[in-house]
Amino acid sequence: MFLPEETYAAAAAFVLGYDLACEGGVCIGFREWLVMRVGSGSNLSWTGLVLDVAFPTSKNPNEAVHASAETERHAIDVLFKLLAEYDDEVRSKNEGLSEVFLAYGRWLRKHRISS
Repeated sequence: MFLPEETYAAAAAFVLGYDLACEGGVCIGFREWLVMRVGSGSNLSWTGLVLDVAFPTSKNPNEAVHASAETERHAIDVLFKLLAEYDDEVRSKNEGLSEVFLAYGRWLRKHRISS
C-alpha cells in the first residue's frame, strides 16, 4: 500500500476510499463492533473509535495521534490490527454480520436504559 504520507488520517482515508470503492461492503458493521469493544462511543465514527483503542488513557485521542511520528505509526498499526481482528471474528463467519448487528442492538438498548 502506498500512502502519500505516513499518518493515521492518510491510512484512514485509504480504508474509507477502499470501502467506498467496494460499495460499503468492507467496513460494514466495523463501527458497531468497535463500539461494543470500546464500551462507548456510539456517537463516533470508526475512525474516532480506533483512536480510542490506540490511546485508551488519553483525554483527547485526536490530539494524541499527532504527537509524533511514532504515535501516528501506532495508530496506523492499531487500525490494521483491528481490521484484521474484525475480519477474523466477524467477516469470516457466515452469520457474522447478523450477529454483530443483533448484539449492537442489544448493546444500545442496555446502555440507553441504564444511562
